[in-house]
Amino acid sequence: MYTVQRYRRVVFAITCGLLAIAAVYVLAPFWRAFAWGIALAILVYPIHTRLNRRFSDSVAAGITTALALLFIIGPLALIVVGLFAEVNSVLAKLHADAPDGGGLISIAGLIQEANNLIAPIAQQAGIEGFDLKEYISQSIQPALGEAPLILQRVFFGIITFTFALLLLFFTLRDSHRLREPALDLIPLPTEESEAAIKSIYDTVHATFYGIVLVALAQGVVLGVTFWILGLPSPLLWGMASVVLCTIPFAGAPIIWVPTALVLAYQGEWGKGIAIALVGVLIIGLIDNIFRPIIIGARMNLHPIAVFFSLVGGILTLGPVGLLIGPVLLIVALGAIQVLRQMARSEIEEGTRPAQPP
Repeated sequence: MYTVQRYRRVVFAITCGLLAIAAVYVLAPFWRAFAWGIALAILVYPIHTRLNRRFSDSVAAGITTALALLFIIGPLALIVVGLFAEVNSVLAKLHADAPDGGGLISIAGLIQEANNLIAPIAQQAGIEGFDLKEYISQSIQPALGEAPLILQRVFFGIITFTFALLLLFFTLRDSHRLREPALDLIPLPTEESEAAIKSIYDTVHATFYGIVLVALAQGVVLGVTFWILGLPSPLLWGMASVVLCTIPFAGAPIIWVPTALVLAYQGEWGKGIAIALVGVLIIGLIDNIFRPIIIGARMNLHPIAVFFSLVGGILTLGPVGLLIGPVLLIVALGAIQVLRQMARSEIEEGTRPAQPP
């Protein structure tokens, strides 16, 4: 009888494993939608909780999803329109032989100055007739040839985003029903399972508010500064700053330091000093004060660990890795901590003297 029961358990465990593998295989194409949907649900859950006090589960989830869509689509649409205009302007300046005359720094002028610096070095290296403008034009041509592939990726991204919104709605609506099954699936005591879920919740919020929102604030400050000073392509440089500020040990100085130096080189000392002051006093203040406060209050990780989890997540998983990378690290460290506690408990039980009968 014991053998039959054991056989049934083994077969049942193997069947469950095969079914789990099959389910993962079927749902694998939509893993980004699941990741974005769950991450968005964690981010907007406080809003849903407040709305849920006044409305039903479905209505509160619908309003929260609509707000999330508005906050995501609205800024993205403005950014895309602005970037399209900026890119057209930059391409027009790249093909112009003369400076545009409208700004203090001409794109064509910058390329010519960079070419004057690089050409002698290239000639010493054995490269004759080096032309930076021609090199940039040749680099753009392969990108234009991949336009169909880019459109395909955009279409798949729209589908992924749609599925993520659907998952967001149902996750918010049924969050109170999903909590207990989620706790049961974690092979830990209830208190430790709740602590694990809270650490994931705090990590997602810390990553978003401490990295994404801080990077957005820095990009906005730099873009507005470019616009006030009359420098070309303020939106383009602001967006580039946002991307760079999400990468630890990179940031906006990669943009504003060369800009200040070029302005000083061109004799625009007032503009150069203004850019430097904004970079050091405002952008640097945002980065060095607000980011550690937000991240340190929620995520107890060393900065180098945050750096590798962010960069590794982006390189392996794409943009969603910005949130998933730190979460995976937190979960892995939590599992290691649990194993250490279990090992210590076994050692303490083994060294404990036997109780007399």
